[in-house]
Amino acid sequence: MYQYAAVPQLPGKGLPVSLLEGIRLNLSDVRHFGPTVLARHLAHLRRDRLGRVRVPHVGSVLVRAGDSDMAAVRQMFSAREYDFSSSNPTNQRVQVKYKSILRSGGKPIIVDAGANIGAASLAFAAQFPEARIVAVEPDPANAALLRRNLEGRSNCVVVEAAIGAERGFVALHNCGPSWAVRTERASSGVPVITIEDAFAQSGGDTPLIVKIDIEGFEKDLFATNTDWIERSYVVVIEPHDWMLPGELSSRSFQEAMVRYPFELCIRGENLMYVQL
Repeated sequence: MYQYAAVPQLPGKGLPVSLLEGIRLNLSDVRHFGPTVLARHLAHLRRDRLGRVRVPHVGSVLVRAGDSDMAAVRQMFSAREYDFSSSNPTNQRVQVKYKSILRSGGKPIIVDAGANIGAASLAFAAQFPEARIVAVEPDPANAALLRRNLEGRSNCVVVEAAIGAERGFVALHNCGPSWAVRTERASSGVPVITIEDAFAQSGGDTPLIVKIDIEGFEKDLFATNTDWIERSYVVVIEPHDWMLPGELSSRSFQEAMVRYPFELCIRGENLMYVQL
C-alpha cells in the first residue's frame, strides 16, 4: 500500500496563494513524488499542455498545465484524504469488509462520483485492487483525461455523465476556477445517471465505497431515491456550502444520512460515513 505524509491543504482546493506558498508546495511535491514532478511545469510549453506526475505504487498521472489537477493529486497522494490503508480502527473495518466481500465470492463496487481526472479512482485501485471502480465525470475535458489516466485498468469503468437522484440531463456552467463547474438540471445536454446505474455499470455486485465530490449537485443526488445508501458500506462526500452560501446544498444529504446507522469521521475536506 502507498504511504504518504499529510500536507496541509490551502483554501480553494489547495491552490497556491502566493509565490512563497508555491515554492513550498513544489518542495513538498518533490518530497512526495520525486524531482521529476517539477517537469510538469513545462506543460505550458507543450502543444497538448499535459505533464506527468509519477506517483509511487500507482504509476504516471497526466495533469494539465496549471494547479487544479495537481491539487487533486496532492489531495489523494499527499494529504491521503481517501486513504484506507493505515491501521486506525475505521480503516481496518473497511478493509475487513472488503476482504469479506471477496471471501464470499462477491465483487466490491467503488463509485467515484465527480471523478475529475481520476486521482481518486487511482488511489482506490491501489488500495482495493480487486474492486470494480466506476468513475463518473460530466465535464468532457475532464472525462477525456480521466480515460487516459485509467487506460489499461480492466477493473475501472469511465462513465461520462453527471450523477443525480433521477435520470435526465444537465447543463454545465463554469463559475470561476477550472475545477468549479456547476451542474444544473436541463431539458438536454449531459446525461444524468443514478447511483444505482453506476452500481450496474461497475461490473461488481456489492457496494463498498461511494465517493461524492460533485460541486454542489449533491443537493439533487440526495433529494430522493436514496435507498442505495443502506446498501453502501462507506459514503464519502465533500460538502460545498462554503462555495454556495445560502443554497443549503448539504441539507438533503444531512437529512438522508441520519436515517441510517453510520458513524461519521472527518477526512480533510470530506465527511466519511461508515456503517456500523
